[in-house]
Amino acid sequence: MKISLAIFLLLLFCVDREICAQENEYRKAGALFQQQRYEAALSAVEEALRLDARFVPALVLKARLAMVVNRFDVARVCLQQAVEIAPDSAENWFLLGFVNYLENDFVAALPSLEKAASLKPDHVDTQFYLALTFEGLGRTDDAIDVYERGLKLGQGSSPQVADMHVAYGRLLFALGRFDDSERLIDKALSARPDLRDAQYEKGRLRFERRDYAGAIKYGKRALELPGAGTTERQIHYLLARAYGQIGQKELADAHLAKFRASPPTLRR
Repeated sequence: MKISLAIFLLLLFCVDREICAQENEYRKAGALFQQQRYEAALSAVEEALRLDARFVPALVLKARLAMVVNRFDVARVCLQQAVEIAPDSAENWFLLGFVNYLENDFVAALPSLEKAASLKPDHVDTQFYLALTFEGLGRTDDAIDVYERGLKLGQGSSPQVADMHVAYGRLLFALGRFDDSERLIDKALSARPDLRDAQYEKGRLRFERRDYAGAIKYGKRALELPGAGTTERQIHYLLARAYGQIGQKELADAHLAKFRASPPTLRR
């Protein structure tokens, strides 16, 4: 069946208008996301997806919005759709693995992060969370190999590099490799002296060296700094032990009381 040129051009015009409307809603959602106006951003991204349910950028943005409010179930569904539609996107495979990692589902996180690493081997953040995932699975040797690879790639170029030094140092601490651990923690502190996790890990290492004054120094500094990783509960426990070792019972008891008053929380 032949179609007239006029009708054909009209159909193209209608399709183009729909694509423009979809992209406009997506751009609006992105701008609102940057402004942290999350409810309005979600409305805009939902409209973009109403116009095209397979529009990958909107699916990914919806996933990011869901992560902001800890709706990892919604984020996972969106990202699974995104990687099915665009399987060559390293970023989207990384985000899918990251969501599963945040939910401590290391078995599900691993293949997504490995896929992301195969598509973009030089992505430092992927290497970091792949190492953390191997740790979560108890695959220590694999975690060490990936930490080493990630740090070689980073060379100070990623904001995550100091965090990677801390995480790797923490693993080596658990393995009793205190010299290697301290070298990594010192590198993290050199790059980011205001990193609470690094100050705390340095305090733990000083305690292991029986340098209790040093443990107190770094523990007190960690307590002064903000951070979502190391908890105040952990720092109070370190300080209670360190003050106890130097015979300052009153201070030890005060920190022990604060430790006991703080509920245990999961540290990722």
